[in-house]
Amino acid sequence: MNPPQPLRNDYYLSNFLTLIEVVTSQYSDVMSTSELAWLHTFGQLSDDAKKLYIRLLSRKGALFRLDKLAYSEIDNIELAAIELANCQFAFIFQPGKENTPTWPVNSVAVSALFTKPELLRLFDELSAWKSHKKDKLVDALCQLSPDISAFQQDIIELRQTEHLNVFLLLFFGNSHQSLTDFVLSDLGIQHYENYNIDRQYRFFNARKNIEQWLALSALNELYWQAKEEKDFTAIEVMANQLPQPIEWLPLERKRQKLINHIARDLERFAENSSTKLESARLLFSQSELPPSRERQVRILDKQHNYADAYQLACQMQLAPKSEEEADMAATLVGKLARKLSLSVPPRKRPRFTNSFLTLNNTDTSVELIVAEHYSQQGWQCYYLENTFICGLFGLAFWDIIFSDVKGAFLNPFQRSPKGMFTPEFYLQRKVAIDQRLEELQSGHWQHWLDVYKEKQGIANDWVNWTLITPEVINHAIAHFPMEALCTLFKRILFDPKSNRSGFPDLIAFNEHTFRWIEVKGPGDKLQSNQIRWLNVFQELELPAEVVYVEWSEAQ
Repeated sequence: MNPPQPLRNDYYLSNFLTLIEVVTSQYSDVMSTSELAWLHTFGQLSDDAKKLYIRLLSRKGALFRLDKLAYSEIDNIELAAIELANCQFAFIFQPGKENTPTWPVNSVAVSALFTKPELLRLFDELSAWKSHKKDKLVDALCQLSPDISAFQQDIIELRQTEHLNVFLLLFFGNSHQSLTDFVLSDLGIQHYENYNIDRQYRFFNARKNIEQWLALSALNELYWQAKEEKDFTAIEVMANQLPQPIEWLPLERKRQKLINHIARDLERFAENSSTKLESARLLFSQSELPPSRERQVRILDKQHNYADAYQLACQMQLAPKSEEEADMAATLVGKLARKLSLSVPPRKRPRFTNSFLTLNNTDTSVELIVAEHYSQQGWQCYYLENTFICGLFGLAFWDIIFSDVKGAFLNPFQRSPKGMFTPEFYLQRKVAIDQRLEELQSGHWQHWLDVYKEKQGIANDWVNWTLITPEVINHAIAHFPMEALCTLFKRILFDPKSNRSGFPDLIAFNEHTFRWIEVKGPGDKLQSNQIRWLNVFQELELPAEVVYVEWSEAQ
């Protein structure tokens, strides 16, 4: 892999121009008049003005002191600021200049641009507050309502920034990524696959969906703010502000995620209020995403409605929507069956092949110590954990992962398609995936090393190029039963988010066979996702063991 390359000092300008170019090529027909006007005006700016605007966009707040702005790649910051002001992309407050408002913005925001010593030097009236912290000093200053000219500095306010949220949403397909996500590509750390990005396959197709997404993101942001502030009253109000069900699946999934968050909090602070508890249950019933059904079952249990709780738990068990839901359903069904005096077969406790080793504790990790122990016994042992099966999955389905699917790719910097870790990934590509599974099982697809050589170094959420090697791939081809491998792939496809983790730490090969080894140091125990995979290996009769390590007393 190539070493990181030094960033150009104007890397952010080329990033922003890339963003604009991609967004415009895909979405100009659904942009508002003001957004198109903004794009046109921005295109007419000089490079210096563009750089200054983007620099300030990337900083916190909308107010900045001109005397504090220093960017070596901008030839004349003052002229760039004036150019922004002339096209209404900014406003410059200049002491003593005509038509400058006396107090145009929040006084706290202006005061934040100055240090405490600077404020004391500018305002003699604050001398009595000299020993107080700056926030108290600012409170006192706000009572004075000074003219902005009293600050004796040119202050620039950035304007027309609201369009950036739309552009970022259209580019990334979410409301949490920013321009900083470009940097890894600029450094040469990441290289991305080539895939189609055009109107035919774009994510958003109607202005309505863009507005709905932004509104839902704003509500989601308010929720997390209220949660952080422990404002449960505000969260209760939000439960009544949620939009109605949305036909477009990606947005409906986003809505249901927020429903689950709000409903869970309603459940938590319902305390002994049966009304509030029922409100939480009804809100959960509007979501199909886990853990909605689990929480409904638990609320019904609290309400002593065991029959309905048992019926819903059985539905979960028969058709789980995630691995965690499947695990939880088995527990709930047994618990509720006992309350209803129903007979249910006892759950089998998992029994795995266990080994116990007493080894010397060296400076390295316990996994590597165990790997060395098996190497001394003639095994070729690799500490790959989730990387082994996930890497094989990524190589086997590479062309399908990066195939043209509507809404999958929005920008040139994706490691996988949008929706990769949802059930929709498989549903949208079912024909191609099922065909590849058949080809793998029949031996007609054997291009592991071809894909590896062609794609090495290209970013893929499933392939860790630092650990997956041709040697490991050859071992897998030689020893791993393809039918079993396809079964593992199918399980990953059922719940990609959960099932891409939990694999044993080590994979070991010898001339005739292979063995999975889950390593547990002193006091460590199996996690639920690890137990799930060990159970699968048992069903498929794949060799796997759990190695419990104790340290030798003689060091």
